[in-house]
Amino acid sequence: MIVASLIMLTITNPGGILNTSLGAAATGIQLSIQLAAIYIFWMGIVQIAIDSGLIAKLAKLMRPIIKWLFGDQTEEVNELLATNISANMIGAGNAATPAAIDAIEKMAEPNQKKATTPMIMLFVISATSMQILPTTVIGILEKHGAENSAFVIWPTIIVSTVTTLIGVLIVKFFGRKDKKRGDK
Repeated sequence: MIVASLIMLTITNPGGILNTSLGAAATGIQLSIQLAAIYIFWMGIVQIAIDSGLIAKLAKLMRPIIKWLFGDQTEEVNELLATNISANMIGAGNAATPAAIDAIEKMAEPNQKKATTPMIMLFVISATSMQILPTTVIGILEKHGAENSAFVIWPTIIVSTVTTLIGVLIVKFFGRKDKKRGDK
């Protein structure tokens, strides 16, 4: 399709190829800068929450949920899990990713080759990203001139909650089957 499109552009509008390519490159760079600004902002907010002790307090509040989802983990892992979950809930998935990576690294045993159920649970929760406030999406919509960028809040809450619940239930179901078989 790309080759056919280039041939058609060359035949119908040879000067348009360069203009279209430059326009697409400029749009891509502009979007990258906007996303980087959003990423930097949320990484700063998450770091302030960590440094202020807010994440440690949040981890203690979330301990029953974290224990049910991930089993017994160290306090450090619990804080990373709380960071990941809370960052995802405010729509800052890009700021949640480093915490998820650190948590999985700390959950892993040396020379471990297979993901454990808690690791899979973290992957599923991060991928489904239950959001209460989709701030990144709202920011992008605002930047591109949406009239009502907050229209995505309720659909996002509904869809992300349902997908997260389904994902958690599937992991719990298969995690129990693995426990019965003796797998980790």
